[in-house]
Amino acid sequence: MSRVKLAILGGSALATPVLFDAMGRGGAQASYQVFLHGRDVERLELVYQVSKAIISNYPNLDIQISYTTEIEKALEGADYCLNQIRVGGLEGRAYDETFPRRFGIPGEETVGPGGFSNSLRGIPKVLEIARIMQRVSPQVVVLNLTNPSSIIQYAIRCYTNLEVIGTCDSPVSLMELLAKLLGKAKGELFFSISGMHHFSWVTSILDSDGIERLMEVLDRLEEIPKIGVDPELVRAIGAIPGPYLKYYFHPDRILAETEGRTIRAHQLMKLSDQMLEAYRQWKPGDSTAMLNQRGAVWYDKIVAPTLLALVEKRNQELVLSVDNQDHLPFLPADAIVELPVTIEDGKITKTRPAVLSPFIQALISQNCVYEMLTAQAIAENDRQKALQALMANLMVKSFNQARGILDEVWPLEREPVFRVIEIPTSKENPYGFKVPSLHYGNSLLERYHPQEEEFILITMEELWEKVKDRFSQPPIAVSFVKNLDWYQLEALDRSLPQSSLVVGLGGGVAQDAAKFIAWKRHLPVDLFVSITSVDASVTKSIAARAGGHVTYIGFIVPRNVYMDYELIQSAPPRLNRSGVGDILCAHVALWDWRFAHEQTGEVYDAEAVDQMRYWIDQVSKNADQIRDVTPFGIETIMKAFEGISIICRRFGSSRPQEASDHTFAYNAEFQTGKSFLHGELVALGSWVMANLQENQPEFLEDVFQKCGILWQPRDIGLTRDEFIKVLSTLNWYQTNFGRRYSILNRVQVTPEFIQKIISHLSF
Repeated sequence: MSRVKLAILGGSALATPVLFDAMGRGGAQASYQVFLHGRDVERLELVYQVSKAIISNYPNLDIQISYTTEIEKALEGADYCLNQIRVGGLEGRAYDETFPRRFGIPGEETVGPGGFSNSLRGIPKVLEIARIMQRVSPQVVVLNLTNPSSIIQYAIRCYTNLEVIGTCDSPVSLMELLAKLLGKAKGELFFSISGMHHFSWVTSILDSDGIERLMEVLDRLEEIPKIGVDPELVRAIGAIPGPYLKYYFHPDRILAETEGRTIRAHQLMKLSDQMLEAYRQWKPGDSTAMLNQRGAVWYDKIVAPTLLALVEKRNQELVLSVDNQDHLPFLPADAIVELPVTIEDGKITKTRPAVLSPFIQALISQNCVYEMLTAQAIAENDRQKALQALMANLMVKSFNQARGILDEVWPLEREPVFRVIEIPTSKENPYGFKVPSLHYGNSLLERYHPQEEEFILITMEELWEKVKDRFSQPPIAVSFVKNLDWYQLEALDRSLPQSSLVVGLGGGVAQDAAKFIAWKRHLPVDLFVSITSVDASVTKSIAARAGGHVTYIGFIVPRNVYMDYELIQSAPPRLNRSGVGDILCAHVALWDWRFAHEQTGEVYDAEAVDQMRYWIDQVSKNADQIRDVTPFGIETIMKAFEGISIICRRFGSSRPQEASDHTFAYNAEFQTGKSFLHGELVALGSWVMANLQENQPEFLEDVFQKCGILWQPRDIGLTRDEFIKVLSTLNWYQTNFGRRYSILNRVQVTPEFIQKIISHLSF
């Protein structure tokens, strides 16, 4: 009896031996000839040795295994090929998981801009290999694991005549999760699930008696937070989304939840180093428990079952990605769809697509357009198609985002690569990244002569009337802003003429609005600070409001920031003192950070903590200068803003500066619908949270008093009833909209605590 030849591309992946363990536990009966293919001989040898040991644990498992760096040798005459290559390695994945954040989009290796970038590296290499298969093993059946799976699969099907089946463990894990909720084993339930890779939906769950159980799941969604999509939305849709749909529905939450956390690629790099060392030390007879560290459940849940069903002609229903044909009639016949299929006699004989609502059909259709255009654009080196693809991606919200992403990742050369951009350090810029130039002095408005002849000015009407005669070089257009509503900012951008520079004049609203316009238009932005109330002038983040909640929608580093002493001192002192709140909030944020580290293992940087405490001390030492709004007091606040911004950028997020203190502030705005001076509201939130933390609230109260910042509810416009409502809903707000793990994730704000706090406040 001839052996079934299986070629494993990416065979040096350290998790590969798990496949043979899964085949052994799955009772594989056929005789196999396995070729591991990879480029790193040392890793191949190590994976080969551990794989042999795994195989030897199963006396009835008939597998002859070898390894090679010659791809034609691995593929020649192969009956099956498992494609699990990762072009660019974990360094490429790290890039995919990070660069989208610069465009206000979560980074992930299979969806959104990260998936597009991953495709750029993967498709050319996979097609090169596929053409070798056509020549040396035209009969081969390819099982694809390389991500983004369905885009890779579509590219192979579109540009070769090979048979390709996509495998993913996500549908299996989702069905197991839902079955556990219902107190059943997965096999006891009948799931209707359809869609595309990482874009599938469960629309029906029948038990063995034919009773529909979907409504019970919809009623108990709060018990399965792993789905990651707001229960209200899931109930409105009436179907259970796969776990990756959260990236499309809640990108703002994903950005907030992942900010400051170690990305998955870096976790895997560390784990790979540990596993590689364990493999080097490993000897026959040693435990193979280290394999479980990688969590490579896909071999057991879907790859081995699919392989054994095909090779050994087992009758089995599995959820796989296949050619659409007419299974989902609203999609093109050559699209790649994910749905339950039955394997009989080694062939996929029938499929069981779900009935999908028009809403779900519309989402899947748009995702399908994105995937097909992406594969075509990359295979054909067509930048215009690539732009269409990104515009069709549901995570990309605007043309400027799509164009910026394309400028970032689309290669000038034919061979797609990923770029890691490093800014060289110098005496002028010792940070390794771009920072604003800060300017202090008198008459800066009069002395402002930008090199650009035409600029637009974003400001407030009252302020403009006060300073318009001070500009020696007038703007070509002036626009007044009142709030940071995202849709109003978009409308503002459409209303303004073209220019070569954007200038912001005012407080946080004007500064963020100017940064938004500059970011949208890919223009430089200069900022004039009229009050030292917020740090928007020195940060790269752009804060807007969407649905009443704060969201960060892009990043831009201001070119110049001007502190005109006369301008700032002409504002009411209260406005300038309020900036203290956005600095001293770090007192609470640092406590939350340590707490998150202890509770969840979140990365904690002691050096960053020490640097943050330095700026807290500077504010405390110079409180009288801040109170009197002297030039030195102005510089103290602005230099603290600048220093804290640099600390946060070095760390990778604003985790060192804000946590439960800002959650209080954002919830207060949401619950009351009012506008507050940001620093004053954050100061109150910091004092409240310091009490909940038992973290020296008296220190904050003392510095607030010395600086002259208003923070009592009576002074900032918060009534007693409003304050109670804000505190009563804090845990709810943290659960649904919290940007960072904090004390609010573990400690409830009780009625007793609220009454205790109220007794110390003035209303």
